[in-house]
Amino acid sequence: MKIAAIICEYNPFHNGHAYHIKKTKEETGADYIIALMSGNYVQRGTPAVMEKHLRAKMALENGADLVIELPLYFACASAPYFALGSAALLNQLGIVDILSFGSECGSTDLLYEIASFLYYHEEDIAAKTAYYTSLGHPYPKARETALRDLCSNNRWTAVLKEPNNILGLEYIKALIRLNSSIQPFCISRKESSHHENYLRTSISSASSIRNELEKQPDLTSVFPQIPDNCHSLLSEHFQKDFPILLDDFSTVLKTALIQNNTFTDFWEISLDFQNSIQKHYRPDLSFTEYITSCKSRNLTWTRISRNLLHIMLGITEKHRNIIKNLDFLPYYQILGFQEDASFLISKIKENCPLPMVRHLRPWKDSLSAQQLYLLDTEQKANQLYRMILGEKFGCIWKDEQIIV
Repeated sequence: MKIAAIICEYNPFHNGHAYHIKKTKEETGADYIIALMSGNYVQRGTPAVMEKHLRAKMALENGADLVIELPLYFACASAPYFALGSAALLNQLGIVDILSFGSECGSTDLLYEIASFLYYHEEDIAAKTAYYTSLGHPYPKARETALRDLCSNNRWTAVLKEPNNILGLEYIKALIRLNSSIQPFCISRKESSHHENYLRTSISSASSIRNELEKQPDLTSVFPQIPDNCHSLLSEHFQKDFPILLDDFSTVLKTALIQNNTFTDFWEISLDFQNSIQKHYRPDLSFTEYITSCKSRNLTWTRISRNLLHIMLGITEKHRNIIKNLDFLPYYQILGFQEDASFLISKIKENCPLPMVRHLRPWKDSLSAQQLYLLDTEQKANQLYRMILGEKFGCIWKDEQIIV
């Protein structure tokens, strides 16, 4: 029996994701697919466009056999934390053979070659990057320049500019760091690019689909991008409990901002960023407008949004220190599964020493004080998302495990 894992957000699930699952099974010979999926907040520093259980159901109806939630602290963290937290959890499950991810270059061997270089030269790259950021370069440009200084291999340059390649490299670096037996495997990204904001014929980026959901009064333009078997589910829930948008959280953000005099205690927030927050604060700005006002040459939109999300959700340096102390392994939660793949849960329980939680509450396994501290913050973040759901759509969301 061969089991492949996919680290994902499915924000929302679309034809490209279904293609990835299908090709993973075909090209790796995997019998089962585990999706490790972000919960109600995602890596670019925004709430997910639809509630995590809806996204899990769409995945299960299109080839995933088991959906496990990626803990909040990795789901809305920068790429190295996102990748290491994900890989560490998959490694600890004890049943995963392959980690499959999408990439623009389509070559696992090339990505492994580059990732090995990045891993073993990590300190030199960090020092060079810090030097270029000190000169005023934005972080992505500073890192790219640092890599060019340290590596003369020109064919790597194009690979290092593409977002899915970059995330794939972080996954491989994490597997190397963990000395994991999980084998990386990349699937070539088809048709759309990660940042495209317009729809294509059949496979479009999640960004472009979210853009349509935000501005269109119905699902007509979105349906061709979503697997047919999900159309009825989307129709049933559209404008009843999704879409959830970043600006729906504007008041919550501004409340958090005025309740804190300093921000450097929050995860990865520097004194410079604190100064920017305080300089650009205005009570009339939406979440999106506030990000735009803070944007500068060395602060990307995503970095600002992620930092503001950390403030809004109360994710601090204390949380980051606990995560490190726990070796990036807090707990895990199952969101849903295929009925005929339920035995995978038993296999995980046999092999995984981590506690399982249910509905972000302790279940049958005991948790340490540090694990409970992390879980409490995550539960409050989840309740905040549900509160916005209730305010926007007048609905009360009830937790339930999805079984297909």
